[in-house]
Amino acid sequence: MCGLIAAFFPDSFDPPTQDEVKSRLEESLETIKYRGPDSRGIYVSPDARVGLGHVRLAIIDLPTGQQPLSDEEELIHCVVTGEIYDHDRIRTEMQSQGYSFKSMTDSELVVQLYKRDGFNLLPHLRGEFAFVLYDLKRRLLFVARDRFGIKPLYYTVYNGCVMFASEMKAFMGLGWQAKWDIESIVQNGEYGDERTVFRGVQKLPAGYFAICRASGQIQTQAYWDLDYPPATSPPVATLDSMILKVRELLVGAVRLRLRSDVPLAVYLSGGIDSSSVAGIATHLLRETDPDAKLTTFTLAYIEDPTTDESPLAERTAVHIGADLRKVDATEALLVDFFEESIWHSEQPNATFHGAGKLLLSRAVRDAGFKVVLSGEGSDEIFAGYPWFPLDFLQSADPAGIALGIPLPSEAERHAMAEEYHAATGMPLRPGSDMLPHKSNAPRPLITTASHLPLLSRPMNFSTSVLHLKVVERTGVPNAPRCAEEGVDARVRENSMTGLWHPLNVSMYILAKTLLGRFILNAVGDRADMMHSVESRPAFLDHHLVDYVTTLPPSLKIRPIAGDSPGKWQMVEKWILRQAVKPFITEEVYLRKKVAFNPPPSGPPPVASQMLPLQMHLKARVTQETVERLGFVNWSYIKEVLSGYLESPKFLPNGSLDHRAGLLMSVLSYVVLQERFNVPSYKV
Repeated sequence: MCGLIAAFFPDSFDPPTQDEVKSRLEESLETIKYRGPDSRGIYVSPDARVGLGHVRLAIIDLPTGQQPLSDEEELIHCVVTGEIYDHDRIRTEMQSQGYSFKSMTDSELVVQLYKRDGFNLLPHLRGEFAFVLYDLKRRLLFVARDRFGIKPLYYTVYNGCVMFASEMKAFMGLGWQAKWDIESIVQNGEYGDERTVFRGVQKLPAGYFAICRASGQIQTQAYWDLDYPPATSPPVATLDSMILKVRELLVGAVRLRLRSDVPLAVYLSGGIDSSSVAGIATHLLRETDPDAKLTTFTLAYIEDPTTDESPLAERTAVHIGADLRKVDATEALLVDFFEESIWHSEQPNATFHGAGKLLLSRAVRDAGFKVVLSGEGSDEIFAGYPWFPLDFLQSADPAGIALGIPLPSEAERHAMAEEYHAATGMPLRPGSDMLPHKSNAPRPLITTASHLPLLSRPMNFSTSVLHLKVVERTGVPNAPRCAEEGVDARVRENSMTGLWHPLNVSMYILAKTLLGRFILNAVGDRADMMHSVESRPAFLDHHLVDYVTTLPPSLKIRPIAGDSPGKWQMVEKWILRQAVKPFITEEVYLRKKVAFNPPPSGPPPVASQMLPLQMHLKARVTQETVERLGFVNWSYIKEVLSGYLESPKFLPNGSLDHRAGLLMSVLSYVVLQERFNVPSYKV
């Protein structure tokens, strides 16, 4: 997976000496050395205007894959993180065309493809990656990030120096001083768009590249994005062929991700996603070795049997003949890892998801594994979240009707939506065909609704949490609006005109927000790389995703007629279930989606006894730490803290008391301020 840092001094800025640049890069690499404990390397250009640094986690071509990479003429220099699949085929093709390679590492493809195809190299790259390439003759940086943002990449300009890095903390070695971006914090720009909590620091968007020229100008451009057909487009294949195609593409994606020169494992929960990956991986390994045996890892929530999926994972492991390693997770352990999860994710968090993943990745590392396959991305691609059915019900599915699938009538669909709205409290958005249009009402930006509950969680501050002068300066917090404004304008247009089915609009938004800016960061790369583990999400192979986006919505959420007239059962991820049925247990095939929440423990034996999270929040969320932030209203937080300590709520399904979530969000900023040495915000 590795980590990188790059410094670029434009012509208008006097660069330091080569030795000074090298020394600063060394300091930066030291802060992210866990991303690449096997080796490190630095390149500084002859004029000292460019410096590239790299720490390596050796996965492919262990003897000769050191970075920075260069071509044979020493005119192209590059640092790459991540994995590029199918590289053997492309290498063979390019060698036949006269291109020569110095190593067998997949990363060197970037150098040689740039020499052949220039900025058009990106469509050839399949996998998860981020890179910074310097063209010495043209004096420019060419920078890119993979299609889904699996690999992190940040950039900023500080004191005239353009910086790119895998993690923001690496900027500190180059002299960068973190300061709060208060408007981003209030409007939740960390999750809604490409801002961070720090002023002037942005994420390079997923599926984008950047060009930085000697003038210092930075130009960004998209090279790939999720796309969906018009809602009225009829399908061009039969139902059976669609199922077989999904199976073929997913098996191919897993096959590519099994390539490794070091030991490999699989994350396994009780759900269909990770179970599918583990089942397919076992099937593929046994093509060449009938006795092949996977090692799988699962979290066991030993304090809350109602949310503990380890028994399900154990039954799957037995079914496929895998070795299962259970990793016990208690509230005390999750609390112990919470602050580290904030430091490594570099973003606020109101759950234990990141902490739970740190526990899991530590166990993988301690068992001697460097690579692990995961099931991330399936819910966003195959419509697995419990919020999606209401979006599905907002409009008819002409493509599904054209396939001859039995679907609810318009009246039934409306009745089901009303029932779902009443049961969940999820809103029916103005603009859907469920509600009348009012000519004098403000028009929404997006007609779908499933992103609203996810983007209105405790990590998003209300006006009560903030100082009044902060709200006067930034406006009232509106995190969903920020996310709607943050998506591509064509998506808003396709939503409002009805060109895209509402379910597809929702899947797009959640892929860009929840998946791209939280799951793949706090629960993906950052939690794994803290323990020098490379995770590979097979469901985010873009060949698979590009096909699945063309499928009718009713193959992702499939209404199945019930026993009584007008009654329908909504089956999420229906086509995935059919595609992977040969590789999973009947239990997993039939099981409904359940939220994967690392839970707190239940009520204490003695009512007056405080639990680990309560004790930690009491010790860390204090008047001193909160007021030091400069933008949070301590008197309100004090009341919330007091209420939570005196009478905590213990909710079902591993959910946190919303007050605990808010306090964890505030604590996140405390941790970030302390670790990044951020000055107090002056109201």
